[in-house]
Amino acid sequence: MSSKDSCPDSKLKQQTSAEKKGIKELDISEAGLYAYGAICALTLAELFSDPSDHAYNNLCMKMICQHLKMNEKNEPVMMYLSEGKSEQSQEPYIALLMEEPNLKGKTILVVQDLVLLAVRNGEYDSRQRVLIRRVSELLNVPFELIEFYEHSLVRLLNESQSEQTEAEQHETERRDKIRRIKRYAAIGLATIGGGTLLGLTGGLAAPFIGVGVGTILGSASAAALGSTAGIAIIGSLFGVAGAGLTGYKMKKRVGEIEEFEFEPLTLSGYGTVDQQLHIVIAITGWLNDDKVDNVVRPWQSLSVSREQYALRYETKYLIEMGQAFEYILSMAVSVATQEALKYTILSSLISAVAWPATLLSIASVIDNPWSVCCRRSSEAGKQLAYVLLTRQHGKRPVTLVGFSLGARVIYYCLREMAEIGGGKGIVQDAILLGAPVTNNKTEWEKCSTVVAGRFVNGYCSSDWLLRFLYRTLSMNSGVAGLFPINCKKVINVDLSSIVAGHSEYPEKLPELLNFVGLNTKTSQVLDTENGMKKSNSEIPCPEKHVSNLKLSKSDMCLPSKKCLTEEKNTMPSN
Repeated sequence: MSSKDSCPDSKLKQQTSAEKKGIKELDISEAGLYAYGAICALTLAELFSDPSDHAYNNLCMKMICQHLKMNEKNEPVMMYLSEGKSEQSQEPYIALLMEEPNLKGKTILVVQDLVLLAVRNGEYDSRQRVLIRRVSELLNVPFELIEFYEHSLVRLLNESQSEQTEAEQHETERRDKIRRIKRYAAIGLATIGGGTLLGLTGGLAAPFIGVGVGTILGSASAAALGSTAGIAIIGSLFGVAGAGLTGYKMKKRVGEIEEFEFEPLTLSGYGTVDQQLHIVIAITGWLNDDKVDNVVRPWQSLSVSREQYALRYETKYLIEMGQAFEYILSMAVSVATQEALKYTILSSLISAVAWPATLLSIASVIDNPWSVCCRRSSEAGKQLAYVLLTRQHGKRPVTLVGFSLGARVIYYCLREMAEIGGGKGIVQDAILLGAPVTNNKTEWEKCSTVVAGRFVNGYCSSDWLLRFLYRTLSMNSGVAGLFPINCKKVINVDLSSIVAGHSEYPEKLPELLNFVGLNTKTSQVLDTENGMKKSNSEIPCPEKHVSNLKLSKSDMCLPSKKCLTEEKNTMPSN
């Protein structure tokens, strides 16, 4: 839903028509409906508190009020709450909703109703999904279940409406049962933390086991999204082509960019992209080889959506960058090791007082490819902004995640979207790790206007290589990958407990993704008709395994004072 658009009359007529056919809406009392609305209004005010967001909050609440058929006298109150003018909290309304007799504590029905409302007009605004995520948290509904509900909606929308014979129906039901097992495995509901699905959700998932999509969604959902309406919604949500970003071809070239395309990170059992209501785009910072899967390989642990893409851009230059990193680190290892005890290189590098002449003598190897890649990554960011603004991915929320130069691509994408305008409601979350960009407050505030949810700056103050690369750059402020950002909407995450240098980002990406709150694949599941098997290769929590992480070349290049003292001793094992 765009902030400029309201609900079309045709959609309201469609809803009225559905009611005449006897479709049952969310059956709760007037007090329950008021609590539902108040929770949404107060949460909108909490999430989107800037005065520029008031118009969207009011528009969203008007749609919710119409959907709930709320008393006209209550609508102005909801608008007032959505603007943050009240000091009320959601707690009393949550308690009221929990006591609603017709819900019987199943607040998941409220969140499902919000999802259905969000997609009904064929556009899933990222702000609405952020609202749904927060409401599900307030109502103690695991968001994994909401993602499963979203997937069920997609399946319903894609289902063929043709009639089947009794034998075909039996075969379809058998295949559906197998597919449901695989789906639970894929979203990690079956074996999180060693518990079962029911253990995780406290019984909330029990109604989903052994039933069809129609039962999961309910008759109202199935009827509202079925047939002609479903086809129209699919065409709007996923784009006319419906092939996702894999079919994107660069028609409009930005700047000097030569290569720009998307490769799927996740495929269905049939080798095709599994369309979802939320997608992820992951962007690599540099490449260490020219293998066919070089842009995909670093992100194999990422598990935020079942529709994920890796951006392949300017790989020729990113490979040169990787080779330059490898050369300078291998040279610096022997040089820095010899000089460390004599000239205390660590303190010199961190304070940027004086760089060792031996390091400066090989700087030309890295300076030129770094300059080229910085320029081209900023151009790639503008190209990505064009892709998103023109809705090549459809009208769905997007999460962006990248490290090093990949984070720079995201930064320039967000900045371009903010400057051009019309970019609100597209990007859900943006995760930037070790970003080689300015940490200027004004610039980051501009970028934050087009991010509906989490805007993360992952930094490492001890990243000597990033400091070295920026040694000649005259910045009034600092570098985002080295320092926290002084911006209200930005979540600063210190990554120093996991990485000690810039070269470590690719090899420690699974731990980093988990550390900043992104879902990762922590287990392998055996997909069979009979059940699921848990893997022994789970990725542990970062806090438990930092001491066992493999030392990188940058660790050996610039050891800390503590490491210098302990270098003679054998590293302790847990």
